[in-house]
Amino acid sequence: MSKKTAAGRFWYWLWRLLIIGMAAFVLLTLWFVTGPASRTNHADSTGVPDGAIPYLSAKEVSDLPMSCAYVAQDAPLEPGGRRPHRNHTYLAKHGGKYFVMFSFWYGAEGQPDQEIWFATSEDAVAWSKPELLAKPAPTHGLVARGFVQRDGKLYAQYATHTGDGVFRNNQPVLEKNIALLESVFDDATGTWSQDRTVIDKLINNYPARDFGGGTVMAMRDQDRDTFLAISEDGGMSWDVSGKMPVPPGPDPGEPGLYLPDEPVTFAYANGEALVVLRNNNTFDGRLWAAKYASDAWGAPYPLNFPSAASKFYPITLKGGQQAVIGNFNPDVQRALVHIAISDDGNDYDRLYRFALEGQYGNFRWRSPQYPHALIDGDTLVLGMSYDKRAISVCKGPASAEAIEEASGFSLAPRLAVGMCNKNYPSFFRRILGYAGCVEHFVWG
Repeated sequence: MSKKTAAGRFWYWLWRLLIIGMAAFVLLTLWFVTGPASRTNHADSTGVPDGAIPYLSAKEVSDLPMSCAYVAQDAPLEPGGRRPHRNHTYLAKHGGKYFVMFSFWYGAEGQPDQEIWFATSEDAVAWSKPELLAKPAPTHGLVARGFVQRDGKLYAQYATHTGDGVFRNNQPVLEKNIALLESVFDDATGTWSQDRTVIDKLINNYPARDFGGGTVMAMRDQDRDTFLAISEDGGMSWDVSGKMPVPPGPDPGEPGLYLPDEPVTFAYANGEALVVLRNNNTFDGRLWAAKYASDAWGAPYPLNFPSAASKFYPITLKGGQQAVIGNFNPDVQRALVHIAISDDGNDYDRLYRFALEGQYGNFRWRSPQYPHALIDGDTLVLGMSYDKRAISVCKGPASAEAIEEASGFSLAPRLAVGMCNKNYPSFFRRILGYAGCVEHFVWG
């Protein structure tokens, strides 16, 4: 019996160590995707008032497949070398067609010369080539704000600013120079023409919501102060509240409210409103809220509802259940987008991750941002920006029952929780998904 050489023994043990390592990796991956990646991220309850709504009580997260199509993804670089920028996606259904609008320019958002573009589709799958909807005045920029429908006509709303930024972060505002404008669509010619100024010195997050007792729109000014605009004539004229009070900001690394942003009206009746807010303190990782009653604001307070610092959108599903769409895992920020569902509009006890067709490809994880959605019969239509560069529209089931039936296990979204988790060391995240969570690395 021959003895093994030193080289033979080396390769003998090396191969066995590799096999053991591969087996351990597979077991750890199976543990992760069936364990931690299946559980919801729960918010810190510190400071949350008793009975604060809405709240997320879901214990597990399922994955909901969505078929998707690009509206726009490629464009030549600007002569100066800047990449195309597309963001602020909004959807509508009008005259039997789907409409999508978005902000478009080069470089970063909120810059001079930024335009509004739109596209149409018969089925939300095959989209027309995007075209110009509105062009800014010289030295100004535009920001898409959404569609509204009145008297059988479709209107596109967008904010204008003087080109030195929509918001003056930590800089004094000498003059409020933003305004919400509106263009009307001509069904005969397929063109848009500017119609009017909707409201001056304020910008909305989503179009106004009609609650029966009034049309309401939560808004911000250039200091990011929050206001409530109320209309009793369907959005033709507006009464604007005083500004919402803001508590002192937290120390770095502490929970608390910093730069409340992207306000959305969740409820309104008899002059009283519930406004839910994004918190730009990523350490806090929660949505916040404030109540408006008797022509006055209450102090903002945190919610038992985890969220990244991004937009979120409330919608009513087919069947009447309330849902909220947004990036509801603060550990991965905008790497994943979710839908939370409630039967009563208060307790959101079901949470699903959208498993978006085409989100991962060419070794890149695309970051879904600033979602907007509509319900059309049995179909949920979801629009979003990927990495603030491409516009995608996806389709899925529209009722809570159909969503539950279609949901299940999708490997890619669950692995993304590992690739993009900001609590993991940066070198580990980069090894797992270096080209993936680019936006996460910017913010994380």
